Amino acid sequence: MTKKQSLIFSVGAVFTMLLGTVGHFFYEWSGENPVIGIFFPINESVWEHMKLTLFPTALYFGAASLKIRGGNYALSAFIALAVSAALIPLLFYSYTGIVGRSLLPVDIAVFVIAILAGYAFAYFSYNARKLPFLNAIAVIGIVAIAVCFFTFTLCPPDSILFKEP
Repeated sequence: MTKKQSLIFSVGAVFTMLLGTVGHFFYEWSGENPVIGIFFPINESVWEHMKLTLFPTALYFGAASLKIRGGNYALSAFIALAVSAALIPLLFYSYTGIVGRSLLPVDIAVFVIAILAGYAFAYFSYNARKLPFLNAIAVIGIVAIAVCFFTFTLCPPDSILFKEP
């Protein structure tokens, strides 16, 4: 991977952290605009907080696709999205299960760790042996993630992941 490519992945992680942090307030600031609520949290549930990594990451990878060519780009984008989304509930429920409650500094650390891990895995997968079928499957995975988040924002299932604390 070139220095330019590694810089692009590093900038992506910082961009996602910044937009995700500010994005926490977009729904409230918008006067509870339902369109904003599809992309950013509408409540304090873990599911809604996963959006803080997903949509900034998707936006960044979409924009960066203009600068990065070749490699396993779609796979990298999917991995960044999937890893960050999976780590948030995994780490959150692990530590709250041990501690017994949510702690804001740890919640912030979970957010940062999820993003850094997602981009680190994306970085390493980019130059892995190119397998075109994996990139095609990754595109399907990205669409599936987006559909899930749109659908479950509008019609959340009855599960702890979707409940406000």
